[in-house]
Amino acid sequence: IPEQHSKNSYRMVVLGASRVGKSSIVSRFLNGRFDDQYTPTIEDFHRKVYNIRGDMYQLDILDTSGNHPFPAMRRLSILTGDVFILVFSLDNRESFDEVKRLQKQILEVKSCLKNKTKESADLPMVICGNKNDHGEICRKVRSDEGENLVSSDENCAYFEVSAKKNTNVDEMFYVLFSMAKLPHEMSPALHRKISIQYGETFQQKSFRMRGKCV
Repeated sequence: IPEQHSKNSYRMVVLGASRVGKSSIVSRFLNGRFDDQYTPTIEDFHRKVYNIRGDMYQLDILDTSGNHPFPAMRRLSILTGDVFILVFSLDNRESFDEVKRLQKQILEVKSCLKNKTKESADLPMVICGNKNDHGEICRKVRSDEGENLVSSDENCAYFEVSAKKNTNVDEMFYVLFSMAKLPHEMSPALHRKISIQYGETFQQKSFRMRGKCV
């Protein structure tokens, strides 16, 4: 397995308010399933290791808490992230406002880091409006508002998805990995086919810590 800082090792950080479907999107990515029951996430860490054309790739997925009781932990999550998914719920205006704050914080933290290291790294990010299966009558955020958040950045894309119905989720990951210049085999629609075709060509480790957030 490659070391954390090897050239083929990447960290995907999933951020957003509580109850917007972050863990459901991660679950869709990992195993194609959706869980109707809601359990507040403290922090979940998953690792996928791929063997792609003879090269090993490691993807760490950090599914963060929507409550962020520790701002320093969130800042550390941002500092160590390579690709980001910011999730809000289309029927919750406050969760969209939180995504706007998170986007601003990520850009500030990363630009500060870039100034210190003198690196000019791109910052692949998708902003994801979840629960588009709830219908227009429940919608509190217009599509153009989401698209406005990404319009000035070619490394940022906007998707409206349904983790429940599995609408646009695979497409979102495909575009995110394309922006990050990661192998397409890492996107969920393809990595499931690879696992069937080649047997256990990737391993998955999950370290789970769940419970009520105080």
